[in-house]
Amino acid sequence: MGLRHAAAGVTGLLVAAGLGLLAGLLGADDQFWLRAGVFAACTLGPACGLGWLLFVAGRTGPDAVAHPEETVEHLWWQRSAAGSFLDLMVVGGLVLTALSVTDLRVDAATVLTGLVVLGLGDVAVRMAVLGRREA
Repeated sequence: MGLRHAAAGVTGLLVAAGLGLLAGLLGADDQFWLRAGVFAACTLGPACGLGWLLFVAGRTGPDAVAHPEETVEHLWWQRSAAGSFLDLMVVGGLVLTALSVTDLRVDAATVLTGLVVLGLGDVAVRMAVLGRREA
């Protein structure tokens, strides 16, 4: 682990702590530390990702891939996303048909949440299957 990785980690911790403190200060009640801790914990992952993008990404040494779109993981992602899109179109059409025929009223947020969860799960399963099959 080099200096770039340490800088990425420190950046992530500082950004998350800053966002947590800001959220704690903006609260109306007296639960400053609870709010600050929860926000810092929730933003730690994305903040570390920001640090990684700033200090590590694209600078991993001479064996770094010049064209990331040519990696096998990227090809798996493309295939998984394309298959998931088709699955979402089929499921969306079936749900739309069922709702039209039965005249059932469902909140749009419920339907959209279901489609997003289905899409994320579908891509994750397809990626795992492709990774197992072709690795």
